[in-house]
Amino acid sequence: MYRKVRLVDIIRIPPQRLEEDLEKVISETLREKLEGRIDKTLGSIVAVTDVVEIGEGHILVGDGAVYYEVTFDAIAYKPEQQEIIEGSVVEIVAFGAFIAVGPVDCLVHVSQIADEFMTYDEKNARLTSRETNRSLNEGDHVRARIVTVSLNEHDPRESKIGLTMRQPALGRLEWIEEELKKKGGRSEKAEAKA
Repeated sequence: MYRKVRLVDIIRIPPQRLEEDLEKVISETLREKLEGRIDKTLGSIVAVTDVVEIGEGHILVGDGAVYYEVTFDAIAYKPEQQEIIEGSVVEIVAFGAFIAVGPVDCLVHVSQIADEFMTYDEKNARLTSRETNRSLNEGDHVRARIVTVSLNEHDPRESKIGLTMRQPALGRLEWIEEELKKKGGRSEKAEAKA
């Protein structure tokens, strides 16, 4: 889930940048320092949006830099268990599919894609079912539910987010449309036009 958060941090402005516009330098420094970082409480910091307040500067003995306490707004994405998400398939592997959800990639294990057995087609880089011949390919758009979240602050690449698509109204968006038509319900596309 995306959230707008208000944060406070201490920012070091090196001596060679003291003549530049303070707010611009602080904004750039915050972006370099924080964007893309993961915090277990906040999730992934996607963007620093506004510098709200710059406190009085302090100089430490032996350091020519000035330190400012800065209050700022940021956008953070924190995946929540049981959250329903939509994303795009970015990679298919023998054990499942990686789905891009905002700033993170999540894994849907091959056993959690559908209620039927899925096989890996290495030549075409896709997962295909034997019974209904449905396939999951790179670039497909899917809807899934988050079932596990393990964020790693020290090595964001080691963060793990697990998904399932084995429930009604989850899966590849085309599969969901097909199921709605079979049941006589209106599709999402039809609802949008109405």
